[in-house]
Amino acid sequence: MGRGTGRRLIAGFVALALAACSNYTNHANYTPQNSSGPAAVERHATQALAEKAKGDDYRDGTNGIGVDYAEAIRWYWLAVEHGSTGASNNLAALYLNGLGGPVNVPQALRLYRLAASGGNSYAMVSLGDLAQKGLGVPKDDEEAAHWYGRAIDADGNTVALNELALLYEYGRGVPQDMSQAVPLYRRAAEGGNPVAMVNLGNLYATGRGVPPSDVEAVAWYRKAAELGNPGGQRALGLMYLEGRGVPQNLSEASKWLKLVAQPQFIGPKQGATAPAP
Repeated sequence: MGRGTGRRLIAGFVALALAACSNYTNHANYTPQNSSGPAAVERHATQALAEKAKGDDYRDGTNGIGVDYAEAIRWYWLAVEHGSTGASNNLAALYLNGLGGPVNVPQALRLYRLAASGGNSYAMVSLGDLAQKGLGVPKDDEEAAHWYGRAIDADGNTVALNELALLYEYGRGVPQDMSQAVPLYRRAAEGGNPVAMVNLGNLYATGRGVPPSDVEAVAWYRKAAELGNPGGQRALGLMYLEGRGVPQNLSEASKWLKLVAQPQFIGPKQGATAPAP
């Protein structure tokens, strides 16, 4: 390589780096910057933590800051450049939903994959969700099951546990197998996921994959209801209304059903328990 060619390449790399720092909306081909040495790694981690927290504040309107998605995007990009997988995951969600700018599904996918490659289980769950929906990628339940399994292996993500249980319950992307679905729902429910609590309660209420038990169904509905889950509140109210698993009690039924509109017995099957951290 000639000296002139080398200089032009170096200049080009510098220009790209400066553009990445100055224009936070143009990161289509972003890859993390290299760091060397434990001091640099620790410094970048500290910066990333503070920058992601600032992005969260602008996204959520917390700590005296008003909601400003454009500012959230700016701070998240800074955190991504310092290696934050959480910021990459949250930034992906903004692009996916068109918050702070136009909807950009390809950019969201790149960011989710970046976060997932760094071990972020929430990004893995999102990649599974996109594969289920066929959004930005071909619809593929087997691929969705793969990502949910990876999220479970990463840290026992309770949303992934619930979603993989659903696939096993209905045989989508995996063989239909209630002996796999039930323990997954149970792990998710015992881990605090109220959606999984409702789904497990539904199994007991209908005797699907488990011995029928209205008492057990009520116990799981109550746990979900007390966490504020509408599906749990609705189901618990109807159990009181019908006297199933508990003595019939119209006052208790009214108390729980007033919290939700248009009561239905079967609660929602899917959904994260909270916004991604």
